[in-house]
Amino acid sequence: MQNGLRQSPDHDSKDHAVKLTLNQVNFFYGDRQALFKIDVEIIKNQVTSFIGPSGCGKSTLLRCLNRLNDLVEGVRLEGTMLLDGIDIYGPNVDITDLRKRVGMVFQKSNPFPKSIYENVAYGPRLHGIRNRGRLDQIVEEGLIGAGLWEEVKDRLQASAFGLSGGQQQRLCIARALAVKPDVLLMDEPCSALDPVQYAAGGAGVRLDGIHVPWRNSGVWSHKADIYHDFQEADR
Repeated sequence: MQNGLRQSPDHDSKDHAVKLTLNQVNFFYGDRQALFKIDVEIIKNQVTSFIGPSGCGKSTLLRCLNRLNDLVEGVRLEGTMLLDGIDIYGPNVDITDLRKRVGMVFQKSNPFPKSIYENVAYGPRLHGIRNRGRLDQIVEEGLIGAGLWEEVKDRLQASAFGLSGGQQQRLCIARALAVKPDVLLMDEPCSALDPVQYAAGGAGVRLDGIHVPWRNSGVWSHKADIYHDFQEADR
């Protein structure tokens, strides 16, 4: 993948601070280079889309932003990635905290083997929230944001595996929203979703009926070989 991105129209406004900065980023799987000299600024409170054909490195780039590629043997990154001016790959970075601040939703849904409620509450509980009333609120807000609340509000204790594929993906979006990350990475998040009619109040991003009540940065990837994905990027 080489330089190329799409941002919402007013990203040149000086009123918007830079959230993520990528400088001359190269990435390698062993001897094979996947990313080539990437220079990108991701603006706070904006949506940025990476658009390209399958296999061009979109997912690799997203996974670099919260260091998921650290789990792959033999990888190497050159260049710098800065989150609010701090090097993501610096020696003092807390990886758990980084992944709380930079959340991710994958193309294929991956719900936990837990109830619908526990899937959404898991992250906040992991980060120290124990009050049941507060957890109830977080779960409801996350499911509303993902357009799933009305479908599951009467069976929150049911297994997440009992949901349809599209519902499971929306559950994963709700789970990502629950920890209120600074940046949300979305790797072709709507490719498996059913079209749903959903509207919600407040500022946010809508993707195939999903309302993300977002007040920070979002980074989406889209395949360029399907017309639907350009429509998704426009939204």
